[in-house]
Amino acid sequence: MNKGFFKKLGNSLRQKPADRERYASRLLSEMAVPVKARLHSRREWEILEEPRRLARAYSFNNQNKLQEFISELLDYQGKTNHSGDIRIDHHDVLIEVYTKDLNNLTELDYEYAKMADMIYQDVEHYRD
Repeated sequence: MNKGFFKKLGNSLRQKPADRERYASRLLSEMAVPVKARLHSRREWEILEEPRRLARAYSFNNQNKLQEFISELLDYQGKTNHSGDIRIDHHDVLIEVYTKDLNNLTELDYEYAKMADMIYQDVEHYRD
């Protein structure tokens, strides 16, 4: 979206109130974000920018393993007082972690990533 778009939109609407529907549809089309199949591409930890963070997707072949993974990860978060952003999509879990106070990566984030990998390995190989 262009800088100053809303200001121009407001001025245009005040000058031509009869054309509001045309500008509303323009606003919606400019705000629409294309859906990307990003979730399935992250099989290893990646460093993403703005803010700088670690991201990885995990896939599970059944709901019980997914629930066990989330449960153990939440227990770890509670013990360390450090949490990541967790998104669940059917049998996939996307995790993004960074130190929010600094808006950047720290040692805590790398430890979180290592622990998430260990929990995933345990759940995948020992839980059915």
